[in-house]
Amino acid sequence: MWHQTKVSFLKVLPYPSLSRPQLHIHISSCEMTMENMNVSNSSHVGHTSVGMLVSSSILGMCCVLGVPGNVAVLVMLARNLKEGSITPKLMMSLAVSDLLSLISLPVWIYSLLYGWIFGHGLCKFLSYLVYWSLYSSVLCITLMSVQRYIQVLYPQRWAKLGRSGHNGLICGIWTLGSLFASYALVYRTVKKTNENLVLCSPSFRDNQEKIAILLLETVVLFFVPFLSLLCFYLRLYQRIRQSSFSINKFSKMVVRIIVTFFIFSTPCMIINVVQMAVTKELEDGTNVLGALFFINSCVNPFLYAFPAGTPPCRTRQHSSDQALTDTTE
Repeated sequence: MWHQTKVSFLKVLPYPSLSRPQLHIHISSCEMTMENMNVSNSSHVGHTSVGMLVSSSILGMCCVLGVPGNVAVLVMLARNLKEGSITPKLMMSLAVSDLLSLISLPVWIYSLLYGWIFGHGLCKFLSYLVYWSLYSSVLCITLMSVQRYIQVLYPQRWAKLGRSGHNGLICGIWTLGSLFASYALVYRTVKKTNENLVLCSPSFRDNQEKIAILLLETVVLFFVPFLSLLCFYLRLYQRIRQSSFSINKFSKMVVRIIVTFFIFSTPCMIINVVQMAVTKELEDGTNVLGALFFINSCVNPFLYAFPAGTPPCRTRQHSSDQALTDTTE
């Protein structure tokens, strides 16, 4: 095939100065370029199969399972939403934040496998959207534990908030989450890795900025929600245990929430602590362990909304009794 191409090409040459050796050199250089491209592609595929296939598989599983689950939660709660209760509103807010973090996963999966091709602007915007939804989701989980604690132990104080207070708390979650996530607009950028793969990844100006951001993520995304879940739900467990209500469903729910959050959040926080101590970028470990954090958004509907069923429509004479009933159902 190459010989036929050389003969046909020489027949139409208007100048005798281009000889066969020169043409052979041009063809040989073209063949060498193709070989280099094949070697580069094979090395890229090899790197992907080793370093990023696991994280992309985890993200794909979260997207397939989490998106329908959170959509089902929104449909279920929208049909049974009560104006006077904050619990279904918090569940809807949690489902929305989880859904926002999951719908962009196909883009991240593609970039892990083939590189980032969507430009700097979309890199910053999608990074901000993911961080905003993750912070809002964690803050919503934290508020749910605080809400149930206050509603049971201090029902009169909670009743004073009213509908406007409930809406203010939910708006505060999203506002605070947007502020926490704002740093993603600055430090997330498009750059090449050591394997010449273009990714949308963090780029810190110095080590102090790196430590400050990782410390913020570790405190807000792990320690604050985990300690609040542990503290408030254990106090609620003690309160319900002293009452005449059944604690079987509630105790199982508490164990599921705390254990699941701890299992899928701890690896990501460990890698953050490790990155604070070392100067080298841990690209593969960050991608894999960071992908585990999205499992929280995938399993939240099964932890919060589905076990609770539809919001209770019965009325209670005492607000603390109503809070206990809402919590155990």
